[in-house]
Amino acid sequence: MVIANNQHAHLHAEISRLQQVVQRLEQENRDLQIALANTAEHGDYIEVELCQTNTKLQAEVTERRQAELTLKTLLSLISKQRDDLEIILETLVDHGDVLDTQWQQKVSQANVLAASDGLTQIANRRRFDEYLQDQWVRMARSHASLSVLMCDVDFFKEYNDHYGHLAGDTCLKQVAQALNSTLYRSPDLLARYGGEEFAAILPQTDLEQALNVAQRMQAAIAQIQIPHGGSSIASHLTISIGIASVVPLEPFPPSVLLDEADRQLYRAKNQGRNQIVHTTLNPLADPQHS
Repeated sequence: MVIANNQHAHLHAEISRLQQVVQRLEQENRDLQIALANTAEHGDYIEVELCQTNTKLQAEVTERRQAELTLKTLLSLISKQRDDLEIILETLVDHGDVLDTQWQQKVSQANVLAASDGLTQIANRRRFDEYLQDQWVRMARSHASLSVLMCDVDFFKEYNDHYGHLAGDTCLKQVAQALNSTLYRSPDLLARYGGEEFAAILPQTDLEQALNVAQRMQAAIAQIQIPHGGSSIASHLTISIGIASVVPLEPFPPSVLLDEADRQLYRAKNQGRNQIVHTTLNPLADPQHS
């Protein structure tokens, strides 16, 4: 009887354990079914995301390939340009001296043209003004004399009226050449001042020396013997000259010397032309009474 009770209790316990195992398996089965349902539910979403990601990756691959092609093209162009620049550089190195000389010649020619009178090919008014200012300062610092000669072709209007303007231009060219031939020193400058007027700047030249230059000028014009049928004082062309000399003082402008030379020229013309009138200027005094 005791043995039967023990067997019954053991069987009951085993049944209870098996029931628990069955319940656990049933729960695991339900959990697995839920997991499978969730996987099935979200599978389409995951697939869509995977497709989108794949599309983006393909687009990025295409873009990178295009960028690589563009980069290769740019590298090829840069390489070609570098080769071209190396050729240019070699040319410049090989011919640099020639190019530099040619450039300097062009600059020099441009400067000459800018400072020259187109008709007579001597210095123009701009060059005259610049040079006078420069020499005024230089002579003031060295306490040396500076002289200015103002020359005017006598009765030039009548010459043009009598022979025509083309002949007048030829006449001015001849006068310029003759006057320029009388300046022996490199610092001396002859310029066409305007119309039929010529002016000379003579640095380190006092009144007596300037007078010698003026006399040479008159002799040179007389020597070329240009006929002048419109002149009332001679049968050939003549000039009138006004001279002013000074030891410049820097506070004063060079125009005081130029104005005085012009006044002396006016006196020469007023006194009958074909003559030289001169003075030494004291810039501290009134130029009108020098």
